[in-house]
This record gives sequence, structure tokens and C-alpha cells, in this order.
Amino acid sequence: MTGPRRRGRKCINERRRIEAILWILRTGAPWRDLPSLFGPWQSAYACSRRWSKCGLWSAVLEALNRSLRDDEYLMIDRSSARVHQHAAGPAGGQIAQAMGRSKASLSTKIHMACDALGYPLGFILTGANVSDFDQCKPLIRQHLAAQSHAIMDKGYDSNAIRECVNQHGGVAVIALHPGRSQKPDFDQHLYRERHRIENLFQRLKHFRRIATRYEKLHATFAAMISLACILIWIKL
Repeated sequence: MTGPRRRGRKCINERRRIEAILWILRTGAPWRDLPSLFGPWQSAYACSRRWSKCGLWSAVLEALNRSLRDDEYLMIDRSSARVHQHAAGPAGGQIAQAMGRSKASLSTKIHMACDALGYPLGFILTGANVSDFDQCKPLIRQHLAAQSHAIMDKGYDSNAIRECVNQHGGVAVIALHPGRSQKPDFDQHLYRERHRIENLFQRLKHFRRIATRYEKLHATFAAMISLACILIWIKL
């Protein structure tokens, strides 16, 4: 088989493998349980690993961000994904693969930034026992546009984070912690927009591969989250 027929056959195979990866993402099923209509599970798994290693999904997500994002607000929040027992023994140890033990269980924390309409811009993965403060600043530096409002909950209320927002030309809209002695200005009306990032996490966790972490490696779990973010952008 040569020429157009060969290229057509290759496109069909690649589309089938993409559909197989999406099926795994939505259901959270083991790769070995992939239905036969998608072809051999080994082929789909190898294709998924290859695309994860080359950074395909993160590159697509970045391209969508550049062309479609709404920079009126930047919202930052975090959520945790419980690590399944099959993923709890990764190569290199749990800390190296962004796993940590909280009071409840072994989990991975997803630190997410989204735009004014609630679409994902970027994320950082850490263990559940890692402080939110250290991950907030890189997200601000990478995604905050000048004159934008940075909206966060009281878990991020610190002078250092407010100063970081100011240094990057933004306006901090952060809920005040009850223990704060000095009360800076706080726009409660604008803060109501923060529900959009909470809705984003709910949409992400419709994908069972995100709601529970089945991936042993940081890179493969990050690739699954990037793919889910792409589907949210294109509204699939």
C-alpha cells in the first residue's frame, strides 16, 4: 500500500488511538481493559506515552491559551486527586512523582490558574503536603497579564503574594484571613467571580483519570490533565 491510501490508513489508525486515549481519560479504566474496537491496547498505550514524552498536549494547551484567553482576571486555586493504590509505588519514589500524604490519604495536589471565563491556563503538580504559597508565585509570574485582577481565596492571603501580584502589574483580590491584623482593601463583588475556577475543577474531575490518579509518573499524569484541559477549551 503506497501513496494516498497509505496516508489515509495512517490517519485512521492515529484517530483511533486518540479516541482510545480519550476513552481511558473519561473512564479511568486500566489500559488492558481497552475495548477491542480501538485496536490493541499496547499500541494506544505506546502512542500515549510517546505523545506525553514529546510534550504534545502541553504544546496544544499553550497554543489555545495564547489565542483564546481572556486576561481580565486571573484565578488561582488548588484541588487534590487521591492516588490509587496501583500508582502508589512509582520509580524514583513518591516525592519525585508529585505524591504526598495528607491527613486523609496519599494524594497529588493540582495548583491551577484559569482566565476570566474559567478556562485553564496552566497548572503545577505537587504532593498533597506541599504549601500552596510556593506554587502560587510561579503561576502568577507565568500567567498574570498587566492590569489584570488576581483573584484567590483566603488560603493565599499573605503580604508576599500581594507584593508578587503588584510587581507583575496586577491587582490582588484576595479574601482576608480572619487572623490578619491589618485589613487591606478587598473587592467582595469582584471576588464572586472566583466560582469559575471551582467550576473548572468540577469539570476536570468529570474525567475519572483526573478525579483519581492512576498514573505512576508525574509526566503521564500531567499529560492527562493537559488533555482534559484541551477538551474543556474546545468544549468536548
